[in-house]
Amino acid sequence: MMLTRICAVFLLGISTAAFAQQQGAAIPKPAANESGAMPDTTQGIIRVDVTVTDKSGNSVAGLKQQDFTLLDNGQPEKIVTFQAFHGMDAKSDPPTEVILVIDELNLPAVQLADAEREAENFLRKHNGQLGLPVSVYRLNDRGLSASASPSTDGNVLADQIAKKKEPRTIWKTSALLASMEQTVIVRETASISSAAEEEARRSELQKLHTVVALGSIALEERRRPGRKLLFWLSSGWKFNGQPGPGMFDLVTELSTRLREARIDLWMATQWATYDESGRPSPVGDLIYHDPLQGITPENFDFSPLLLKSLVLRTGGGLLESRSDLSDEIEKRIEKESTFYSLTFDPPPTNVIDEYHALKVAVGNPDLIARTTIGYFDEPVFYDQPPTALQKVSVKQLEDALEAGRGNSGKEMAREVSHMELTERLSGVRLAKLESSVKDRAVHEALVTLADTSSFLPPPPDEIPTIAPPDAATQKQIMARAIQYVDKTTRTLPNLFAERMTIQYHQHPLTPGEWKTVDNDQSLHQDVTSKAAVVFRDGKEIATVESSKRSLYEHQRNLSTVGTFGAVLATVIVGASEAGSELYWSRWEQGANGPLAVFGYRVPRGTPLFAGGSTFLSIDDNIVAFQKALPYHGEFTVDPASGEVLRLTIQAECEKRLPLQRSDIMVEYTPVTIGGVIYMCPSKSIAISRSRTTADIHEWGESLKVYAPFETKLSDMTYSDYHLFHPTSRMLPGFTPASDK
Repeated sequence: MMLTRICAVFLLGISTAAFAQQQGAAIPKPAANESGAMPDTTQGIIRVDVTVTDKSGNSVAGLKQQDFTLLDNGQPEKIVTFQAFHGMDAKSDPPTEVILVIDELNLPAVQLADAEREAENFLRKHNGQLGLPVSVYRLNDRGLSASASPSTDGNVLADQIAKKKEPRTIWKTSALLASMEQTVIVRETASISSAAEEEARRSELQKLHTVVALGSIALEERRRPGRKLLFWLSSGWKFNGQPGPGMFDLVTELSTRLREARIDLWMATQWATYDESGRPSPVGDLIYHDPLQGITPENFDFSPLLLKSLVLRTGGGLLESRSDLSDEIEKRIEKESTFYSLTFDPPPTNVIDEYHALKVAVGNPDLIARTTIGYFDEPVFYDQPPTALQKVSVKQLEDALEAGRGNSGKEMAREVSHMELTERLSGVRLAKLESSVKDRAVHEALVTLADTSSFLPPPPDEIPTIAPPDAATQKQIMARAIQYVDKTTRTLPNLFAERMTIQYHQHPLTPGEWKTVDNDQSLHQDVTSKAAVVFRDGKEIATVESSKRSLYEHQRNLSTVGTFGAVLATVIVGASEAGSELYWSRWEQGANGPLAVFGYRVPRGTPLFAGGSTFLSIDDNIVAFQKALPYHGEFTVDPASGEVLRLTIQAECEKRLPLQRSDIMVEYTPVTIGGVIYMCPSKSIAISRSRTTADIHEWGESLKVYAPFETKLSDMTYSDYHLFHPTSRMLPGFTPASDK
């Protein structure tokens, strides 16, 4: 199973040597928003590539971010990242890929021969030494095939075209169309014979076959980084039938995959465009309006699937030539080598497949910017809180449980799982509530409700009515706390303890609902594990003794690194740094008297604290994500000794990140080890909320897409502390716990 990590890393200030071995991997820095490598993939949800030309059609270089305005449905959106790529000599990383598609399905024999000849001519230019990698796809009635991989050896690719045999089969027609015959419904009239109906259906499926081929190319190119210039060597296609029930989804998914693959589609033809009767179509028939504006499943037609429409939507265009199309392709590639790459965050929406018109404007009115003209916004782009939660105080929770004594356990558990506390539920009051219920589901709901409230202040009736200490006293308490942490990090002995962990997860996502936000975010007990935690020479290691199999195999486990010692430094050092906020919060009642509670905020990401999760890379792999994050929280101090008895850390995550919550709470208690009393962890809560992925199937292929966020909670208790001596050894059956 994959792990989501919450790391507390101590690097600065106190006792650095004691924590050198607990130091995590270096925190990756986002790439600068300049020419060169693409920016951090977690920065900006939507990416568009923009070409700017003057009135003569010449590419314009040298523009800056401030020269651009991005309009989403007519409203300005902030450009998150900006990069400029200027000319063939300024190589992008990765380089732009050129794609040629030989469309046998939609070209008569003579035009097909012309298309193949022009493709060969282009590939053999400059002795076959191509300036950019090129891929060749061939579509015919047998299926879709392609060159082995993008190549700069034009002669090899040209030879494959000449032999009409690309070495790699993407799919075969028979297998693909068998599952798609219900997608198109052909018009039927009494005057048409059954043979004519069958021929019409075959013709429509052949055109659908063409659209699916474009989708398959988009899926394959989506797994490759960088921009692509796709030249479709054909005059296009036209549908005559009625769209079936699956066609709207085909349009939304095809548009999205083309955008994700960063494909600019060009209709490259050396021939006039023809209608179904073989007559040349006038230029005025070309589509210049956006066919997706106002489209819904109810008013859908085939116009968004025409080649002329697709080239407009992707930011490409019509490449037409009476002769020497290969030269026109080469010139277009040269012009497109100067471009700008922008990212932005779309506005949140609750509507699935909500179409947004997109426009990029340049400050100079004599310049024209060309890019994709729209995209589909989805609820899943951002995390959204459940709408049915009832906010209650601890007293209101107690009253609700008392009033619901006559209800079934299922009803009571449902009611509690839809509550959110506004105050901290203490262990004492939780135990009292647990003793009054028998149902396991209610018990789980109460525990998760209490755990998630660990980061809140206690109810007012639990807060002592004592005046805050003056500034001088507060400084004295803080000085004792700093001295205590310094001493603890230097003198904590090698030890081991037993850790019991109970993991709580959300229910698995319902298949097919990956675009929506799950309104039921209730947590349910999953894995219970017991481990021996060893703290030795400043390094924390856990070894698993036993673990119950997860009920939710798709879930990522949650781990916390740095509970022993490092987390103390994360809070105290971070709160004391220049630029951080440190303030008095309140008194709380301890077992032996009032305890001082301070609040703090570390406003900038530092090496002291890193939140970790995963995100989806372009090649469908799950990639580790780790980022230094701003954070805030509280810590509770014995005012006399400076001992830290409780602390919380809550990450502050940007809404676009794959991690939206990364919180830790640790409670400490005195433990006698080797005749000496130490303050050691007794309980820890870790909560993470991160983006998930879903496996879906499109056009005969599988791919991963982003899915809704999910919450994971770990409830950990520590006991049975002992000194760890060099002669100590682990019991048989222990296996190392993954820390990835």
